[in-house]
Amino acid sequence: MSITELVPLATIVPPANHEVGGGFDAVVDGEPVRVRAVLERTVVVEHPGSGDRSVVRKDLCMVNPEAVAFVPGNPSAGVGPRQWRRLPGKPPAAQ
Repeated sequence: MSITELVPLATIVPPANHEVGGGFDAVVDGEPVRVRAVLERTVVVEHPGSGDRSVVRKDLCMVNPEAVAFVPGNPSAGVGPRQWRRLPGKPPAAQ
């Protein structure tokens, strides 16, 4: 088993037309957590022992870069996959 260097989530750059999605493991203050949602500057994490959720800054959320999940979206346009579900019709076409 290899030891992977953890990096702050704030340093992860998603591929073009993608954003960081939830559903992967991370470490906050030395404690393992599950990332549930990634927002602009913060992350919603779930603590496995208690099931409690909390919000932490991206730079405090340490991740294995290979474990980070990406989802299609265009954060620069301000409309990602989560907002599309709230809008009627199809998502906007790529320009």
